[in-house]
Amino acid sequence: MKLSEKLNASIDSLFEPCWKLGDYITNHPETGGCEKEAVSKITEFLAKQGYEITAPYGDMPHSFLASDQRPSSISKPKAALLCEYDALPEVGHGCGHSISGAISILSALALRDAYPDFPFRLDIIGTPNEEAYGGKVAMAKNHAFDGYEFAIMGHLDNRNYPQIKIVACDGIYVIFKGNATHAASSPELGVNALNAAQFFMHASDMLRQHIPPDCQIHGIVEKGGEVPNTVPDRVELDFYYRAATMDHMNMLKEKLMNCIRGACIATGCTYELKEGYTELYADLSYLPTAIRTIGEIFDALHMPWEEMKKAEGSTDAGNVDLIIPTFHLELQCTDKFADFHTREFEQAMHGERGKKTLRDGARVIAQYINHLAENPEVLRQIQIEHREYRGVI
Repeated sequence: MKLSEKLNASIDSLFEPCWKLGDYITNHPETGGCEKEAVSKITEFLAKQGYEITAPYGDMPHSFLASDQRPSSISKPKAALLCEYDALPEVGHGCGHSISGAISILSALALRDAYPDFPFRLDIIGTPNEEAYGGKVAMAKNHAFDGYEFAIMGHLDNRNYPQIKIVACDGIYVIFKGNATHAASSPELGVNALNAAQFFMHASDMLRQHIPPDCQIHGIVEKGGEVPNTVPDRVELDFYYRAATMDHMNMLKEKLMNCIRGACIATGCTYELKEGYTELYADLSYLPTAIRTIGEIFDALHMPWEEMKKAEGSTDAGNVDLIIPTFHLELQCTDKFADFHTREFEQAMHGERGKKTLRDGARVIAQYINHLAENPEVLRQIQIEHREYRGVI
């Protein structure tokens, strides 16, 4: 694949201010829901670059939209570069968001600089709180990504992957209700909510034998009774379930609900579901044309890469992908033995290692967006594959 040297030159010329921005955020970590200073610094920087700022955006605190409203861009098809900036307790930017957010910013600025008449309007959307509550979930519900051709971001990792594989995730918080009585003097009057909880947990354990291998069930007892000599009348369980596709998620939820209903029939208990305590994290499409094209760009940049072998964890970018094709590249920032969410990973955000990651990441993402602009038939094929994946056609 032939790369744009003009674009690489723009990345180099705009690198330093973007590095300083990312480095500042690295050294001033703010956890999810508290990203006030990060948003202020980023939006101030982007406003100076000529972007029109809307903050907050999508009815989400600490979010923003930086929109390119130049006359040459305003009416063009829109592409969204997603920008994360929340940190973790204890390990700061051991998630890599300080540099991954800077990668999105540098990519957008370089494309705009290299190609003043670029065929996409490149907006930068700040998406807070990925680590804790998944800001993109609520923003997607509030139509923050409607009308865009695609969204893209890079996340840092110990390898280069053209697209992350994730599983969808949701939760069931179930409250079993029974009838309290003295466990020794009048046990026959009791209805034991803990028995119902045990039935459910055993049933969900046995369910694992008969669900697809991409499905997972895990949970804890939040409240199991008060004292041993009283039949528990209220027991609360917090369970997560995950699957590689939304079809499997729907199937798994129905099976788990049957386990709850069966536990109540067996024990005489009733149940209540705690609504709104968690949000559904959707799966992320894995599109052959996008994987092949990004892989070719990695090759052209002499960056070793591989396809992710199995889905790992969940992220809120899947909820953007429910609406538009969403490219979520994984970009190597450290060696293969350093895992994210560690102090070792956080150290890779600093110094020459962090600078190399920022430059390499921006080159991959900017060159990919430029390739889609120069080859609209590739984007059309990706959009067809995305609709097929989502069952729209």
